[in-house]
Amino acid sequence: MKLGINLHRLDENLLDWFDLVLFPIREVTGRAKVWHGNLKVRPVISCFGHTEATMKFPDWVAVSEDGLPALPGRRNLRDGFAWGWVCPNVKEHRLNLLDTINQVTKSEGNGLHLDSVQFPEANYCYCQRCKTKFAQSGINSWQDWRVFVITNWVETVAERFSKPISLTVHPEPYFLRERFGVDLRELANFVEWLLVPLYCITYDLTYWLDTLLYAFVRLSPVPVFVELYAVEPKTKGVLKAMATVAKYPVAGIIFYDPRGKKVREIADALRNDGEVKKLVSLHPSRNFRQLTERIVEWK
Repeated sequence: MKLGINLHRLDENLLDWFDLVLFPIREVTGRAKVWHGNLKVRPVISCFGHTEATMKFPDWVAVSEDGLPALPGRRNLRDGFAWGWVCPNVKEHRLNLLDTINQVTKSEGNGLHLDSVQFPEANYCYCQRCKTKFAQSGINSWQDWRVFVITNWVETVAERFSKPISLTVHPEPYFLRERFGVDLRELANFVEWLLVPLYCITYDLTYWLDTLLYAFVRLSPVPVFVELYAVEPKTKGVLKAMATVAKYPVAGIIFYDPRGKKVREIADALRNDGEVKKLVSLHPSRNFRQLTERIVEWK
């Protein structure tokens, strides 16, 4: 099982610790970073989650069947979006994304990771743009057409980018197709692996990790990486989540730890905290113990 980290500021001291390093160069907020290339790092591009674009171009915003915009805050209290969603059929936005991807192809990297590649929710998008494209598509099913839109986008990126592509998916193993237009079997032709973010601010309870991981491992046609939130949870909470994930045949664990602070705390606890060392040594999962043995070596 591999170990990775999602960093928002590259730290050369951390790169050698991990099998995989993700680095967002275009975030859901709209914030962009310059990509200089690094063979140890896989740049991340947020596609249709882009708050800045939705603020700048209101007609690009995805719209629900009953007319609500896919925006954060008071504009849409019902759906509670954390960021703004651009309609996946906005040609101008797609071209902007392809410009960014073309720049990435010119630099060294471990591949390319795509984030927010989906419709915002099941009842999106019903803008006039989508209605017109559906009517012209020749596809009879609205749901099948939404899948075509998302799959076509990933295929377009794959044609432009010769290195491996990976993809973040919503932690919804059963209804990705129905809710977001994401069909894992169709996307398997274009992606190397999936990343499933399973976030919690404590990880005091982990039964829900079992529920979701069992389903994803059974249903995904490509390898699955799990992203654990490593900012607010305490060290023991993250270790508890790791132990749960280690029970399943996933490809690896990626820590969402933008500055690398928590992973250093975990390594220190595994070396110096007597209680933590005892709990780990007595844990029945060999996979978990092996992961912690690797982390102890991080110095």
